[in-house]
Amino acid sequence: MTGHPNPSRRRLPVRAALAIILMMPAVLSAAPAPQAQGSDPPNPYRESIDLESLLRLLGEKALVYREVALRFVCIESIQNSDKPQEVRRYDYMYVEEQPQRYKPYRQKHTGRPGRRPQESNVSFDFPDSYSWTLMFDPDRQHLFKFRHAGQEWFSLRMAHVLEFTAPLPFTTGRTVYEWSGRVWVDAENFNFLKVEARPGNQDGRLESELRAYRQAPRFLIYPLVKPPTGAFYTITFLNEFQRLSLPDLAEFREFSLDLEGQEAWGATLSLRYSGYQFFGVDVKDRFLL
Repeated sequence: MTGHPNPSRRRLPVRAALAIILMMPAVLSAAPAPQAQGSDPPNPYRESIDLESLLRLLGEKALVYREVALRFVCIESIQNSDKPQEVRRYDYMYVEEQPQRYKPYRQKHTGRPGRRPQESNVSFDFPDSYSWTLMFDPDRQHLFKFRHAGQEWFSLRMAHVLEFTAPLPFTTGRTVYEWSGRVWVDAENFNFLKVEARPGNQDGRLESELRAYRQAPRFLIYPLVKPPTGAFYTITFLNEFQRLSLPDLAEFREFSLDLEGQEAWGATLSLRYSGYQFFGVDVKDRFLL
């Protein structure tokens, strides 16, 4: 990526990491965040927000997320709403830090420690969930345009809501730098809570394509070209490990526009993350303090 910082890549030997996990008698586990009872408490965060100071704090938390990126394995469950009875499960981890993302590794989840399947060839046209933590990395956050959009409660946590604009044109969709949207971060500890994103400049593209679609040749009343299509992507970070929140659910949906500009939504692709296990954890690690 032109003008993009190119930090040195970090790699993790896949077999060594999996062997460590299998030999551990006990592991630190990430559990879903506890749900409080009762109505929302009053908002204690009414003061004005200094965006520059907030981004600096988010940059510090991004470095903590970076420390953990290559030190966990979890179970990824993939399901399509068109076939809800079919669930594909994988052992899932990250094996390399690349300039624009963390490289994921999947192997079929068997539940049998003695079996080691080959890497599964699975890819999607949207970013993997944990790579979103790169957007606030001190070496990368300047690539986005951020705007503080307010504060609101999410999952019983007061959150800063930031709007972000993609720095790159949308091509493959596999890096966070091609998406625009909103991100919710915990107002107290600056953990990720939620991301909502659409392909960069999607609204402008759809407006142009809808005009062309309405003017296209027709057979009777039906245009002879495909309708404009778009996508919407959400990720929540409601698995907790020590002082970090980690991805628990990503959902990707595509839609098409009719001649009136109304959205017709397609199936939902869901990716759930559970059973986090960590290795190489030290008591001096920042996410434990």
